[in-house]
Amino acid sequence: MKWFIIVVMTTQLNAVGKEETPLWIPYLQFGNYEECMTFARNNQIRLFQKSTLAYKGSILPTKLNCVNEDTMKEIGQLYGDIDEKNI
Repeated sequence: MKWFIIVVMTTQLNAVGKEETPLWIPYLQFGNYEECMTFARNNQIRLFQKSTLAYKGSILPTKLNCVNEDTMKEIGQLYGDIDEKNI
């Protein structure tokens, strides 16, 4: 099973005042959870910098985690198609 890093950004209010939590997903995949988390921990600062740049500094990252393929599919269903450039 493939594993992916997700960076959870600061919760924001959308146009209608409902809370939403943006995600930033780098295009990286790993063979298992441990490998994914080791990379994420060792590169947290760089991943946070890239996620901040992706949102042009307007939203800051709060945490990161690794999720499996099934969770990525669920995220894709919730957020619509995930842009390959941001995965």
